[in-house]
Parts: sequence; C-alpha cells; structure tokens
Amino acid sequence: RGRKKFQRLFQQDAVTLRSASVDLRFCLLAGANGGCQIGFIVSKRLGKATRRNRIKRLMREAFRLNQHILTPLFEHTTNTFHGVLIAKSIDMEFDTVQEQVVGLLHRAREHLLPLMKPGP
Repeated sequence: RGRKKFQRLFQQDAVTLRSASVDLRFCLLAGANGGCQIGFIVSKRLGKATRRNRIKRLMREAFRLNQHILTPLFEHTTNTFHGVLIAKSIDMEFDTVQEQVVGLLHRAREHLLPLMKPGP
C-alpha cells in the first residue's frame, strides 16, 4: 500500500514478467525489515468496479495460497520484495488466475535466487 511504493515499481528498473492475462512487476530493495509486499491492480478500462474487485479478490487468493513459493527467500535476508500483480483481463475463472499467478511466482523465484544475499 502507498503511492510511493507503487510509483517505485513503475519508475525504477523493475522487472516485468508477463503471462496471458496477468503481469507481475517487482523490484528487490535492500531494507532492514525484509519480507514480501505485494499489491493488486486492475485498470478501470477493463470494466465496472464489481468485476474489477472480483478479479482482485481472485488474484489475492491465488497469491495467498501460493505465497510459499516466494516467502522462504526472504526469511533470512535484509532484502524486501515489492511487487504488483496486474490483471489484463477480467473474464477469467479462478483456475486460470491461479495457474498464471503460480507460473509468475515460479519465474520470479528463479530470477531472484542468484540475487539473494543472506542477512547478518
């Protein structure tokens, strides 16, 4: 949450991973707290608020069920993962959303593994 955190993802050299209907944009920040912070975005161009909120709920649930893919990377480090899942379509079922989110999380993990530095 917070405007500055979202702006950081779109201004800095954040990494973007794409799938058919969901994108993942993230950056790794050196910070004292570590951890994994993620947001969810659906553009107003895609439809009315009720449909946008439904897709956000689906992405949120897919991430909650599969956060174990990323969170172990940040348990013993001072790095913080800031990311955002961006929906490109609102005509998806949960299985489709979950499949794409899981694929993106695995790709992000593979991208992050060489960059991780253990904490003190």
